[in-house]
Amino acid sequence: GRAAFSRAPRPALALGAALAAGLLAAGGWLLLRAPSPPDEPLVVRAGTARVVLVAVDGWVPEAAAETEPLAAKARFSYRKETSDPASFWTTVATGEPASRHGVGALELVRLDGVRAPVRLTAGTGWYLGRLLPALGFAREESVTSAARRVPAAWEVAHRAGLASLVVNWWTTWPADGAGGVVLGNHLYFAARAGSRLDGEAWPPEAGARAASLAPRSRAVRGGVAALAADARGLDAFAMAAFRQEAARSRPRLSLLYLPGLDILGAALGEAGRSVADRVALASALREEARAVAAFLAGPDVLGSGADLVAVVLDGGRASRRGELLLAGPLAREGAAGGLRPVDLAPTLLAALGVPASREAEGKVDARLLADGAAAGTTVASWGRRRPGAGPEIDPKEYVENLRSLGYLR
Repeated sequence: GRAAFSRAPRPALALGAALAAGLLAAGGWLLLRAPSPPDEPLVVRAGTARVVLVAVDGWVPEAAAETEPLAAKARFSYRKETSDPASFWTTVATGEPASRHGVGALELVRLDGVRAPVRLTAGTGWYLGRLLPALGFAREESVTSAARRVPAAWEVAHRAGLASLVVNWWTTWPADGAGGVVLGNHLYFAARAGSRLDGEAWPPEAGARAASLAPRSRAVRGGVAALAADARGLDAFAMAAFRQEAARSRPRLSLLYLPGLDILGAALGEAGRSVADRVALASALREEARAVAAFLAGPDVLGSGADLVAVVLDGGRASRRGELLLAGPLAREGAAGGLRPVDLAPTLLAALGVPASREAEGKVDARLLADGAAAGTTVASWGRRRPGAGPEIDPKEYVENLRSLGYLR
């Protein structure tokens, strides 16, 4: 033993041992890795039910105290693992946690020579997010539809042959033909600036119809007044586009995301704001809360006559909690309790007769639905959404608009 360990290591022997260890590790990974389940046909239970999901980010009950309470048959509370809006709302839409759907953070950086964008962390933010972009070795980006690794609810419904509509949801830009009618989360800014609408919506004619609803004006950067106008204008556009397209296509599944209250609330909570800024932001927050509450209570959401209406009132980036309101004939009367956000998408799809995915983290929560309302069938998987190399469109304008809303530093 002394003779063996006292000899100098032989390079060939060391290299061979390293290669052998690598081959053994790779072979073990291949043996232990669970094979991807094959795609199965999504055989949908026959029916005509319509489901509506409206997500209100940054809901402040106190700001809407002057309005009538929202009527609902059932109320559930939830707690979220992350306050990052892109990550959380992608979880709601996919029924998967961030570790599976791939959207872990809103703020990203793409390094020169690296294909995939990099997430900023506490230890890397200063040089990845500031130094390298300043030197020209990197550029700021944000999450797009290419970052999402799994299908969202509207894409599952479309694959199952159900007409679907999604308006302004995270990871809908650039839009493609995989998810029914998609009005992406950058459409408002492109339409307002009179820019090309390539990738902003699908099909293109739906994007053109929605774009006609946006005011044509050049964005004014900076200032509380501009921020408040952008936040309220984005919500107003999304509500109008949702109303127009839902009346036109009568989708079986429709989703709408309203971020205005979260944008205003996050700005109001920033340190260093002057008294005048805080007064202006608080006033805009109250006005927007009243506008959103009126929309929710009106004929487009809770009064729409849909068989199942789900309204998610989330506390925004300042809170880890939220509430789900349910209405419609398919909602269980008087139901209440705690809810896992990952369970919402599978439950809403089940109400439409879509089989649940055995692979997904989210499961059908029968407490939300009336007896017999959910499809009891399952499939191995809803399929894969292969991430691409990223949008072909230069994301600079997209990033600048997110920064103007306070999402990026």
